[in-house]
Amino acid sequence: MNRLAVLGRLASLRRPFSLRTAFDQPSRTRPAQSSTTPAGIFGYPGLRQPADLLAAAGHTLQRAALIVARITHRPAAEPAEPRARFRACITQFDRLSDALCRIIDLAEALRNLHPDHAWLDAANQAHSLLSRYMNTLNTHQALYQTLHSALDHPEVNHPDLFAAKTVALQFLRDFQRHGIHLPEDDRRKLVEISDEMLTVGQLFFSGSAGSLEPTWVTRGEAGEIGSGFVAGLDFAGRGGRAALDPSEWPAHMLLRQHPSEAVRRRIWLAQRQAPDAQVALLDGLLRLRYQFARLTGKDSWADIVLEDKMAANARNVTGFLDGLAATTRPIALAELQRLAPGRPAIAPWDRDFYGHLAASKAQKTGHPALPAYFSVGRCLEGLSLLFTRIYGISFHLETPDGPGELWHPSVVKLAVLDDREGRLGTIYCDLFDRPGKSPGAAHYTVRCSRRTDLDQPHLDPSFFHTLDPSTPLLDHIYPHPLPPDPLPSPAAKREGLPGTFQRPIVVFSCSFSPPCAHSDSSPGQPSLLAWSDVETLFHEMGHAIHSMVGQTEFHNVSGTRCATDWVELPSILMEHFASSAEVMGLYARHWRDGRRLDAATFAGEVTGRGGMAATETYHQVELALLDQRLHSARVARSAFSCTNEHAALERQYALFAPQTEDRWVARFGHLYGYGAAYYAYLFDRVIARKIVARLYDDNGSGPAGMLDRAKGERIKTALLAPGGSRDPWHCLQDLLGHDELGFDGPASAVMAVTRWGLWK
Repeated sequence: MNRLAVLGRLASLRRPFSLRTAFDQPSRTRPAQSSTTPAGIFGYPGLRQPADLLAAAGHTLQRAALIVARITHRPAAEPAEPRARFRACITQFDRLSDALCRIIDLAEALRNLHPDHAWLDAANQAHSLLSRYMNTLNTHQALYQTLHSALDHPEVNHPDLFAAKTVALQFLRDFQRHGIHLPEDDRRKLVEISDEMLTVGQLFFSGSAGSLEPTWVTRGEAGEIGSGFVAGLDFAGRGGRAALDPSEWPAHMLLRQHPSEAVRRRIWLAQRQAPDAQVALLDGLLRLRYQFARLTGKDSWADIVLEDKMAANARNVTGFLDGLAATTRPIALAELQRLAPGRPAIAPWDRDFYGHLAASKAQKTGHPALPAYFSVGRCLEGLSLLFTRIYGISFHLETPDGPGELWHPSVVKLAVLDDREGRLGTIYCDLFDRPGKSPGAAHYTVRCSRRTDLDQPHLDPSFFHTLDPSTPLLDHIYPHPLPPDPLPSPAAKREGLPGTFQRPIVVFSCSFSPPCAHSDSSPGQPSLLAWSDVETLFHEMGHAIHSMVGQTEFHNVSGTRCATDWVELPSILMEHFASSAEVMGLYARHWRDGRRLDAATFAGEVTGRGGMAATETYHQVELALLDQRLHSARVARSAFSCTNEHAALERQYALFAPQTEDRWVARFGHLYGYGAAYYAYLFDRVIARKIVARLYDDNGSGPAGMLDRAKGERIKTALLAPGGSRDPWHCLQDLLGHDELGFDGPASAVMAVTRWGLWK
């Protein structure tokens, strides 16, 4: 798209209110809808009411069945040239996945964000229907044989087919993880284990956040915190003791502020408990995963998880973690010694207490009202300015197409525009807390980018005759002639690339406190963020911008659909940008009068937050090492138990004296969703630090040149644009140079990352 066309598009998106005002004073900036005709959710005209989503799921199932028939009944007109034939085959596999995911991913966002129970019910039903259908495809022999045959040709190893082969191998692993290549008895057993893993895993995850046995505090002990603290507790009928839930704020306050070590120890031990049933669930889940791995020909669950990651195997992961532990441990011990000078050792229940004392001292010398400079609107405005400076990308408020496109009045729709390409996609910002909304920060991919001109959907109906009209596709849904696509995706050209692409849609969700209402007599107060919230905002926007820039030929490798130990890198880099003094000047302004935050005050805040950085990092290293042990072949030992493994690891690595009563491992909920991959965030932290050190000069007080466009373009081109379509090691090599990363396989590359470390 030429620059005049881009400028014209920018002009059409301008609104009388600024980006900042849209978030900080939303009651003033709700623009009129561009139409009074009801619009569909996310701008899809066919999704105006909950029943439409169920209909769309049914239509998608019909379309998917035809694509399956098209893949398995190879058309006579397919390309004769091997590379073109392979690409055409994988294009249809990717198209099949995209069709299903456009409903599944959309439903996933709605069931976490929509306030209307009718929409929630419809989203759950649509998600379930197509997820179950997707599971049937994972055991579809004809699909598997077609894919296996397509991969069985030397031409697939051509560099130009890396992305297509990556997508093909993803599908192949999915098939094989469902035992499609196994004898029938083994396949049936694998299905049984898989079903049991799902049940046990969900029970474990639910129990990891379950209620704890209460602990207690006496009135006298509570009085040492203050009379206000005592007033909030109930001492009636308990022999002068108040019962405490160990997971709630009074217990945490005692752990952080009570001067008595005995009280702190009591609270800490209560927080580290887990019932026998919860321990048994984790042990059971780990054994099921091991059995699953062995049945599929792997030595451990870690081998399954890591085969497509940058680290490649458990040996490399453990080597990285051991190296990081060795360099972090002395710094962490020095931090603890500074917290309590003169004490021979700090117990685990002392860490939060002394850390709180250090933080309180820092706050006395710090700025008393720092959040006033970090309104949500100022931060979003600053992010747009930052991306304009380094990537040539900007955010623009966009009026919804009509009532019904947004699921809540507080949601803001942003068009994302590139100064060369024009519109990249759409980000829906759902940033404020409300009842019923899933808490925390999240990035939902509603629609991925992919190339569409090779789809040839007009050929789909010609395969209808291959379907048996008397055999249901799923449940009581039978084949019938194809209806129109319920989720049409407009196609657009991309600069310098052949073909047309569908543009991405994502939701950027947080749980910040809503702004106070504006009135004629009061401007209202915007949502003001603590520094940790600013980091969260920048981090999640890193995922969103990755989805916008990483537009690839295949939806399965676009944007954030890349290796787990690569996907956090753009977001961690955004945290580095947030803490840069140069970037701070773009967003840190007082919400009332716009005055800038003093650079020295900002630097003191950022530096002061790192007082226990090594101690916290070392704790994360321990958790990652524990994760690797629990998903190794150790599980096969007859005497294996998660608590014993945790105790053994603590004896080897812990900064504090191990405690025999500690059963917290059974509440380590991340083991469910991130089993054998918990190391990934630490891995990307090290890589992000190296990128910043390599690209940006240190001027003595931090990295300089963070707003340099040429360096931003290097990150955009090497890191963001490929999504998962290139080997991430080669992307990193392009960014850092061969002298920093001479790639000779994953083992040597992981060793290089280990040498970089976090503290040099």
